[in-house]
Amino acid sequence: MTLFRPACFISTGSILIDIPLHVSRVPTPGGAITGASSGPVVGGGYTVVSAAARQGVPAALAATLGTGPNSARVRESMRLDQVELLVEELVGDIGTCTTLIEPSGRRTFITTAGVEGEPQREDLESLDLREGDWVYATGYDLAHYTSRGILADWLLSVPDGVGLVIDLGPVQPDIPDQVLLPLLSRATMLTGNDLEMSRLEERLGGPSSIRRACPRALIVRRTGVHGCILHPVGSEPIEVPGFMRDVVDTTGAGDTHTGVLVAGLLDGLDVVEAARRANAAAAHAVACIGPAQAPRREEIDGFLRDAPEGSWPSDDDSQRSSGRPG
Repeated sequence: MTLFRPACFISTGSILIDIPLHVSRVPTPGGAITGASSGPVVGGGYTVVSAAARQGVPAALAATLGTGPNSARVRESMRLDQVELLVEELVGDIGTCTTLIEPSGRRTFITTAGVEGEPQREDLESLDLREGDWVYATGYDLAHYTSRGILADWLLSVPDGVGLVIDLGPVQPDIPDQVLLPLLSRATMLTGNDLEMSRLEERLGGPSSIRRACPRALIVRRTGVHGCILHPVGSEPIEVPGFMRDVVDTTGAGDTHTGVLVAGLLDGLDVVEAARRANAAAAHAVACIGPAQAPRREEIDGFLRDAPEGSWPSDDDSQRSSGRPG
């Protein structure tokens, strides 16, 4: 007998340890600067699954962890957020991503690789996917030569009743057509920021090309302080306004938006209300240092109840800048 379980958000996004460094500028070749850091934090693909979990929906990780101290830090975060690990660990450890954050919020990344780039086919094929689940994949894993073959093949085998959300990110140009195009055709949701979507349009051949490539997908174009534009299948685009917040760090804001959006759909919300909550969560995230800064469900509830037309409250309401969800 198959036991009932609620629908789940399952992320295949590889996990890294982020080392954020706030700098006045990116150094020139051969130059030197001094940075300020609050220490290493769990980042990479963890941000999106933690954002969903903090909304109170079942959330799980189908990405490889190791046996070292970086992976132990991830497991502690998973315990606090009540995120389940669905795959076996490998001997070794996950890598790191050093992020140089300039005063404008612009980020520059330096990444080291680990076992996160080694998904195991047998682990993915053993997952108990059920109708109503959502599976998330990121372009970083689809671009990397050690992970894209196994992951892309498995994603294309996901049952029809399971949603597939893809965020290609800035590495979209590095994903080969033979990997990208079949996944776009299968996607249930495609999300990206304005620049990423524009670059994808250029690659595919024009403004209407994304819809032709993604006939089944809700297309989500994150537009910064303006919020996001939704392109549901068979409907006209819908603009969902965003919220203002002082920008401290944009790391993980797009993943926060995606996790909260999918969590809203899992909760049975209509897509506009789910996107409104996602916009609020992303505005909150950019005002916090580091990734995995999604607010919890009750925080979003309180904000939308008390200030439905305003910006997320801050210590200094006289100075605000735009929160860019991604």
